[in-house]
Amino acid sequence: MNHVKTLIHVHTNYSFDSDISPKALASFADREDIGCIAVTDHDTIEGAKHLAAISPANVIVGSEITTRDGHLIGLFLKENISAGLSARDTAEAIKQQGGLVFLPHPFVLAFGCGLGKMSWEIADLVDAVEVNNAQNLSARADRLAKQFAAKRNLPSFVGADSHMQTSIAPCYQLMRPSAGPADFLAALNSATLVPGFHPLSYFLSTGLRVARHLLGFSLPTPFGLHAAA
Repeated sequence: MNHVKTLIHVHTNYSFDSDISPKALASFADREDIGCIAVTDHDTIEGAKHLAAISPANVIVGSEITTRDGHLIGLFLKENISAGLSARDTAEAIKQQGGLVFLPHPFVLAFGCGLGKMSWEIADLVDAVEVNNAQNLSARADRLAKQFAAKRNLPSFVGADSHMQTSIAPCYQLMRPSAGPADFLAALNSATLVPGFHPLSYFLSTGLRVARHLLGFSLPTPFGLHAAA
């Protein structure tokens, strides 16, 4: 059976901190033979919908949602989910849409990204755990995520968490083709995970972009809900 190179946790420039336009992501996927991409922009599914409209790849519509307790990823979403809810309410809202609840960088606590101890409180709603985040340079955080997944007997995935065109696919999974949430999760259970990390230059570019945004300077590429690129 052919296996599909699958990227999970990718941001387009519908996220303020990413310079990857849907057009650039579609071209990259075609060039690198990536057959499946789970797009997870911050608090919006519009980037994923844009990519799905222009790419022949299997695009999973998702979002990395900002909860009161940290970030959660919803996949196979049909509508945006509001930021600022509790982690449990957010996970339940994902489930109400028939989506999957993926736990990104659960034990990375910088900038309020990970759920930390709250991961255990909503474990009954979690479908898969990110055990390698390509932006995470803390071996301890990934190790805790692996332990959490093992103790809860949950599928694991490696998350590219890509924001910059200079490094889009440092890690990925090889999975059998799938259709729909349940089949995707079953395929992930038997996937081959290929971990990896972004290079130092990636972090320098990301830091510069975020700094420009926070200081109110114009960014070098369009971003946000009305991005034209």
